[in-house]
Amino acid sequence: MVKKIRLSKGWSQEQLACFSGLSVRTIQRVERGQSSGLESLKCIAAALDIDIATIKSGINSNLTDKFMGTNPILPVADAKETAIFYRDKLGFEIETLWENPPYAVVARDQVIIEFGEGRKEYAGTGICNIFVDDVDEIYKELSNKHIEFVGDLSDREYGSRDFRIRDNNGNMLIISSPLINQKELLENGANNQG
Repeated sequence: MVKKIRLSKGWSQEQLACFSGLSVRTIQRVERGQSSGLESLKCIAAALDIDIATIKSGINSNLTDKFMGTNPILPVADAKETAIFYRDKLGFEIETLWENPPYAVVARDQVIIEFGEGRKEYAGTGICNIFVDDVDEIYKELSNKHIEFVGDLSDREYGSRDFRIRDNNGNMLIISSPLINQKELLENGANNQG
């Protein structure tokens, strides 16, 4: 849907990125039907002069799930500083960075996280579980960065292999992959509680 409207206007992806204030990668992601933050969709809708519902219906037209995903909004003291931390330390791309109101959206592959200063008194209280394909690979990637690890990479009794880090505000990020025997572990845990 977005691509069709963009082409009808004779715009390149780079032009739409410029007009919307987003990255070219974000435009590409939306045009492929991948998830994107609501704020990014609003920017695209405004640039194309269409209703956001039109974009959302185009993205979701081939899907049958009613719940399409989520992206947390973590409370932070400084949205710009946090976006830079996620880019430089965790490998995310900055999709949106607003000064008024101070707000940021970052993405890495299918993971989208938003930050706002509206509740900055709660900065550091957020928790975000990030599911990855290979948690060991991500642990290795992040191990040489100057970030705060909380505990070690480990197999958990609830069927995941994960590790925890804190962002520059103190928000907890749980980086996680399911264990191959996750169903068995969960069933055994339920049986042991009964």
